[in-house]
Amino acid sequence: MANALQQALQRNYMQDMLDNRLERVRPTLGHLGMYLGLVAYTTVGAYIFQALEHPLEVQTLEEIQSLVLLERENFVRFIFNGSWNSVTHRDRIDQRLLDYEQTVAVAANEGIDMSLKEPVYQWSYIQAVFFSSTILTTIGYGNIAPVSTAGRVFCILFAIVGIPFTLSVIADVGQIFATLVSAVWKKYKHILKPLGKRLKLMASKTDDEDGDEGGSGGVGLQSNIITAVLALLFLALFLSIGSMIFTIWEDWTFFEAFYFCFITMTTIGFGDIVPNIVGQEKTAYMLVCMIYILVGLAFTSTIIELVRRQYAESWRKMQEIRAQIQAQLKLAATLRQMAQNNIEVEGMDIAGDLATLKANIAKYKGRFGKGLGDFEINDLDWIDSGKKVKAVTIFIYESSV
Repeated sequence: MANALQQALQRNYMQDMLDNRLERVRPTLGHLGMYLGLVAYTTVGAYIFQALEHPLEVQTLEEIQSLVLLERENFVRFIFNGSWNSVTHRDRIDQRLLDYEQTVAVAANEGIDMSLKEPVYQWSYIQAVFFSSTILTTIGYGNIAPVSTAGRVFCILFAIVGIPFTLSVIADVGQIFATLVSAVWKKYKHILKPLGKRLKLMASKTDDEDGDEGGSGGVGLQSNIITAVLALLFLALFLSIGSMIFTIWEDWTFFEAFYFCFITMTTIGFGDIVPNIVGQEKTAYMLVCMIYILVGLAFTSTIIELVRRQYAESWRKMQEIRAQIQAQLKLAATLRQMAQNNIEVEGMDIAGDLATLKANIAKYKGRFGKGLGDFEINDLDWIDSGKKVKAVTIFIYESSV
């Protein structure tokens, strides 16, 4: 009986240990399963695209290749068989040359290497994988696209299912970035906090030494601007790293590579500059491109969202400062009217308060300048119907009446 109880307790203990390990591993397995699912979806889609498009491409390029060779042969034969002294023959040469040039232009556009007169197939498996990834990330360079009806129908279905799936993966990568940032902050916050305080001091160095409430608004706005600028600098650094990688593989200048990275990470995807991944030896390069693009999209979207939030926060603070100025202008107008009407309030220095208000208003206008210089006391819109003003100056006084 004791042995059975001991065995049961041991089994329960082992089961608890296994459950705890699975609980710790489950998030990692979830991330890994999502990434592997995207890889499998992309590779299978690429195989289907190649099966649908490559046979038609082979047929088309072979026909164009034969046409180029035939036109070239006819043109050479016509020259050697004709009379050079005949004006009519020279006109025919011009026409034959024009026909040959048009054929060459079509062949070069379709993918014939005119130096070797050999076709260069775009729908290799490596190219198909890269094309599938450009669909899923909504970049769509446009340098390669399905031309068959079956290929276009499959492209629609592939994109409908794959794009939401890819966006989920990108969002998951963004969460991993956020987790890494949090971990770095926890580990190095003793270094980062003093650095942040120094930045705030630099931002507030133009404020007055008395530290009035106008200064806090200035610090907030300048802090938002600094945060947005730092975020953009991190984005520029990320794009620069990618640019240096692409200059190793491609015959691009650094600016061309940086331009490609920016157009890609913002999903603009003009297609005027694209990686050359033709050939089986470019498999590793294609994988580097895909990983960089996937990670870069998550990073870029995070940076853009951060900058957007900083802009929105700065605009909100500007609106609050505007409301404060308008409220103080209204109060100044009231005090001035009371002074002009010789209204005395016990315990209140109207002239002194009016001078203080004017100084505060001038300080606001001097600090935030543009957009705030149009305030006039007699032309106020500080109370709008349906609009809530978060910052309001309340004036309470006792009257002897």
